[in-house]
Amino acid sequence: MVRGIFLKILLWFSVSLVLVALALELAITATSVSAEVRVHRFSDNALTARAREAVAILDRDGPPGVARYLDTLERTTRIHAMFLGADGREMSGRAVLPTAAVVAARALESGQTEMEAVGQTAVKARAVTVSGGRRYVFVAALPIGLMRVLHDAPSAQVLRLLVVCLTAAATCYGLARYVARPLTTLRAATHDLARGNLAVRVAPTMGRRTDEFAELARDFDRMAERLGGLVTAERRLLRDISHELRSPLARLYVALGLARHQAGDNQTALDRIEREAERLNSLIGQLLMLARLESGTTGPAREPVDLQRLVREVAEDADRELLRGAVENVVRNAVRHTREGTAVEIGMRGDQHGGAGRVRIWVRDHGAGVPEPALPYIFEPFYRVDDSREHGSGGVGLGLTIAHRTIRLHGGTVLGANAPDGGLVVEISLPTRPGVPSAPAPLAPPLPLPV
Repeated sequence: MVRGIFLKILLWFSVSLVLVALALELAITATSVSAEVRVHRFSDNALTARAREAVAILDRDGPPGVARYLDTLERTTRIHAMFLGADGREMSGRAVLPTAAVVAARALESGQTEMEAVGQTAVKARAVTVSGGRRYVFVAALPIGLMRVLHDAPSAQVLRLLVVCLTAAATCYGLARYVARPLTTLRAATHDLARGNLAVRVAPTMGRRTDEFAELARDFDRMAERLGGLVTAERRLLRDISHELRSPLARLYVALGLARHQAGDNQTALDRIEREAERLNSLIGQLLMLARLESGTTGPAREPVDLQRLVREVAEDADRELLRGAVENVVRNAVRHTREGTAVEIGMRGDQHGGAGRVRIWVRDHGAGVPEPALPYIFEPFYRVDDSREHGSGGVGLGLTIAHRTIRLHGGTVLGANAPDGGLVVEISLPTRPGVPSAPAPLAPPLPLPV
């Protein structure tokens, strides 16, 4: 068995060419005039009869009648005929081919049938003598070899072309389907994998194939299995570490409470320890939130939310459930990075595109912005544009990541861009409930959050 796809395609093409050639030969055989009929049309008796018929028409209708007779003969028998007198002049006014003139002269001289083949054409001349001693020569030119196929009826030509096209199309369709079908399956599986479906597998869909496509499908499955294992292990590690950190953190709080009773009025060091413990507790909470969002096993409860009211509440006092937390993280990130004495601007408006309503929320700070090369990475876990600046502001690189994952779970998008006059603008886009107007009263001017 030929295993290589290259050899299979080569073999398929070879078989296709053989089939097309065989179909063409069968079509020619079925639609061509039989050899017996061609010989009969070109026989001595047939030419003699044609010559005497032409003489009768010449005597009755003159040269125009002979011309019509020869035209009809060519259309019906595919034989190009000429009718010459003893002086070599064509009686219908047609031009005489040089070869036909030579063969006609020999026939007049010998009084017999003369024939000569030139290339793909056979020329045959038959001399006859009629009443009054008049002598004429009937000359017929008939294509031979491959040229005879081209002189068959137009209907036969069309039928042959149709047979060849149908045969070629059928064989090429089989080859195209053989190659395209596994590629289509692999392409769909690749898209599923890119969307996060790490459980997709394609080898079972290949059936009994043993070629390179089947090997590629098995390699794809091994890759998907490996990626799934790595991602699962990473999420499990993140979740387990976060849970394990909660126990010593709880003991730290207990020890901190006991230390406060024993320290008396000197609480400065303990206050510092408490702040660091609170920061660690916040980090652990964010890690657990990120692990739940990345796992995809538990999604948020879907229900309509009054975004205008929610955004106003976040701007005034940030703390509410999953969606609220996403907007809050974006706002708090802006508050950390805007310059002293400036305000964080929050705005919202509705858009309607093709019947699908969406609400856009944008949060803008007046800080230093983000370098353009770093913009695609600000929503990645633990990514920091400036490590020292983030550390000083209390950020650990998870706020925007959690906001991005949360908004995506709600069917929305989050984008970041630098404002022309400085600062970072983060835009959140969320779908609205069908049947509810998507253009709430705009926040105009944008709601400022002083810093």
